[in-house]
Amino acid sequence: MKIFDKLPHFDFMKWKGVALAISWGMIIACFVYAAPWRGGGSRVKLGMQFIGGIDMQVRLQGDVPQDRVREALAKGGVVDAAVVAYEAANPGTKDYSIKVKARKGQDEKDSSTQLKQIVAAMKALDPALNDPKKDLNLESAGNMSDQWFTANPLNRKGEEAVVKAEYMAQAGKVTAAREKLGIYTGFAQLPGDLPPVLRQSLEKDFRLGPMAIVKNESFSPSISGEWTRKTLSAVAWAMGAILLYVMFRFTVSFAVGGIVALIHDLLMALGLFVLFGFEFSVPVVASFLILMGYSMADTIVVFDRIRENSHKSEYRRSSITQLVNDSINQTLSRTILTSLSVLFVAFCLFAWGGPALRDLSFPIFVGVITGTYSSIYIASPVVVYWDQFFGGKDKLKQTSKA
Repeated sequence: MKIFDKLPHFDFMKWKGVALAISWGMIIACFVYAAPWRGGGSRVKLGMQFIGGIDMQVRLQGDVPQDRVREALAKGGVVDAAVVAYEAANPGTKDYSIKVKARKGQDEKDSSTQLKQIVAAMKALDPALNDPKKDLNLESAGNMSDQWFTANPLNRKGEEAVVKAEYMAQAGKVTAAREKLGIYTGFAQLPGDLPPVLRQSLEKDFRLGPMAIVKNESFSPSISGEWTRKTLSAVAWAMGAILLYVMFRFTVSFAVGGIVALIHDLLMALGLFVLFGFEFSVPVVASFLILMGYSMADTIVVFDRIRENSHKSEYRRSSITQLVNDSINQTLSRTILTSLSVLFVAFCLFAWGGPALRDLSFPIFVGVITGTYSSIYIASPVVVYWDQFFGGKDKLKQTSKA
């Protein structure tokens, strides 16, 4: 497959200086905007995996104002909660992201207490809070199975562990269906294979409240610190391995060009990620590692063509600029086709993947664009400059200057 009927002859290297200045200028501007040196006052948003705390997603029926959720939490003693509302997949419901940072010296016991405090504060939004019946949308499978085991509506005989396991399996069906729905709005939504006597028990002893906990994660500060160290180590090892590979596979000029392009893509994606207000999490870091891999893969394609052409007789007396320009033009169709195919997938994930995938897909979406750009206007110009000024014995086989 190809895009151009004839080999294009774009003079990419003519604009190498301007391209380098614009790219690094954008990176510096994003860095100044993010202001990471301000610590807690910076615009860099770190997920609870890195700073410790509680990350909860609550689904409420009806259109409950975001300020009302904040007021309920404040009245319940949770004054430092960050609340963000967004539309849920289920019609007539709304999701609320509740994040509470861990306090200094907080342990798992403190996190558990804080979690109960948040749930109790959110329950204040339930108009039927004083109803003696338990809320099926908040009941755990363990409590449900314990209640059934005590009442034994199925009249099971035999070993206690076997009977408990059976009731636990039935309770698991109920909670699994609830997780799939997000929230029960009617008893008709209970699993179809649930025994009728258990269904009747639920309808008799439980009510369907307006709230369900969709996600509930708690991270202690000690674990968060360990994840931060491991994440930074993973990025450093990845960059080091790529640098060594390019050095052994090609020459020093290619290694320098490749690593500069890689750093450029990483910083550009990080800057835009912060600029658009996304939050860093462990899955997001994984997407940045994918970005690094794609960026280097595209760069190596261009590098391999440059090296291949440098040994051809027709380029013996050509300038390094012409060699690089021709190599980029020869791989341009492949670069555009590959980049567009990945870009379409990343865009679909970003546009229609929902909140769970938006943060994850954005670095990949940006990385495809910057990775394609950097192969042409970052990595290749660095190879040209290095070969002209620091080539030495690794200099490409050129006999005339650009």
